[in-house]
Parts: sequence; structure tokens; C-alpha cells
Amino acid sequence: MQDRLLVAVDMDGTLLDTEAHQRLRPREIAALEAVRAAGHVVAICTGRNRPSLESLLDRSGWHPADLPKVLLNGAIVHGGDGLGLLASQVVPRADLARLVLLFRDHGVVPMIYATDTDGAALMYERAEINPVLTRYLDHHRDHVEAVDPVDDLLDHLPQAAFEVGTIDLEQNIRPLTDAIRSELSDRVRVINTRSLLGGGRYFWAEVYHRACSKGAGVELLARTFDIPPHRIIAMGDNYNDLDMFSVAAVSVAVSGGPDEVQAAADRVAAPIAESGPAAVLEEIAAGTFPLPAPRDEESA
Repeated sequence: MQDRLLVAVDMDGTLLDTEAHQRLRPREIAALEAVRAAGHVVAICTGRNRPSLESLLDRSGWHPADLPKVLLNGAIVHGGDGLGLLASQVVPRADLARLVLLFRDHGVVPMIYATDTDGAALMYERAEINPVLTRYLDHHRDHVEAVDPVDDLLDHLPQAAFEVGTIDLEQNIRPLTDAIRSELSDRVRVINTRSLLGGGRYFWAEVYHRACSKGAGVELLARTFDIPPHRIIAMGDNYNDLDMFSVAAVSVAVSGGPDEVQAAADRVAAPIAESGPAAVLEEIAAGTFPLPAPRDEESA
């Protein structure tokens, strides 16, 4: 199908209105399926790891075997059944150790997201934990289960892991981010997003291999499915979606996200409570969503 689209859609804040919601609503599921039925490729592009996303999709009753996924902000790219794992980027043990120390130096609790080979567990240090991180861990424990508290992460470091991350107040996250970028920017990439918990005062700091981004994952999927850049649509709500916006022909931000993200998008959809993202997906499925013409080098 030469005119098919790649529709890259974020999860939390885009299809779900909090990080703690447990399932997709029927209208969102129907809209996603309508896009697929129209012959287009829908890819879920999320900061969640594999067990977290799979648990959510299973609870939602919508888990297509052929669904492409960009997980952990690009650390994992999976093409769905028949294509399998397309990319996997990890942070090596030496960098994990240094990151744990930097997180501690800035008074925040580090979490390590292990690889699938190591059980895809989330490890964190037993310590005094802020209420928003506590809510996140409780949700992860209740619905994903792969949570492993330890006394000292340095005594339990794997050979490699997908991510070191945390949620804390913005005034703690910003200097930590600066320190990581100052020391390790040639090896890792740190992404800040505003947590959907905590009234906008809490932010994520998530550290990945330097090659990881949602944008790189979307580009890989586009090449895999032979979809040209002018046929890519990206929808998201937070700072980690900006890389995805940059590689799309049309970007759609969901109302309620940070102002900078909405300003960077080509279009702003109504909020989730008003089914804004579902309405955009329905337009795409119906063929009424406007797309730019291909550039000369793409149509040649």
C-alpha cells in the first residue's frame, strides 16, 4: 500500500490521562483499530518498558500481535510479530555505577530498568522516597509486579541496563540533568519530562544510551515499513515527544501538556477528557486528516 501512513502515538498523557490509569478507553481503542483497518501502520511510542506496556494492553483487551512499539523512549524498537526486535540500546555497567552516584549526590532515588535478559525488573534503593515516586512504584508493583527493592544498587548492578531514572521535584531534577550532561553526554542521553502526577511540580530524569530517542525509533520503523517521511504523523504531549515531532510530517500535541510542546506541534488536539486524540485518529482513518505534499527529493 503506497499511500499508507506511519502513525506514531504516545501513551501516557496522549491516550491515557495519567501515569496511573490502568486501561485504554473504548473510543481510543476503536480509533486505533480504525486507523489500522484503513491500511496504515500504528506504532505505540512510549517511555514505558515492555512489561508495563504489555500489562496495560492486556488489561485494555487490545494487544495486537503485529503492533510496532518504541519502548523506553527508543531504547527498544520492536516491529511486532514477524519482524521482532529491531533495535536495543543499553547503558553499560560502568556508566550505571557512575549514574547511581550522581543521582545520590543530588538527593534523589535512582531506579534501574533491567534488560529482558535480566527479567525486565525495576530495581530501586530502599530510602526515603517522595510521595510521587511512591505512587509510581506502588502502581508498578500492583500492575507490572517486576519491582525489586535493594539496599544498595551498586551491589546489584547488572552488566547493562536500559535506563536509570527517577521522579522528583523539578528543582532537584534540573541540576542532576546538568551534571549528567556535563560528565557523560558522549555516552548517555538524559530526557526530562513533566510527570502527570504531582501537579506539574515533579519531573522525570531518565538516562539512556546516547543513541536513544523516540524520533530515532520512529525513523527506524518508517524505514522498516518503507514509509517515506512525508507520510509520518506523530502524536504526543510531553518533552520526550519532541524528537518524534521533529521527524514527522505532521505533529499533533495534546492539550494539557507543557506549553513548549504545544508550541512545537503543527496542531493541538483537544484534551483526553474530550477524546481529542481519538478524534484525530478518526480523521486519519477516514482520510480527512490534512498532510503536506512530499518534498521534491522524496517524490523523485
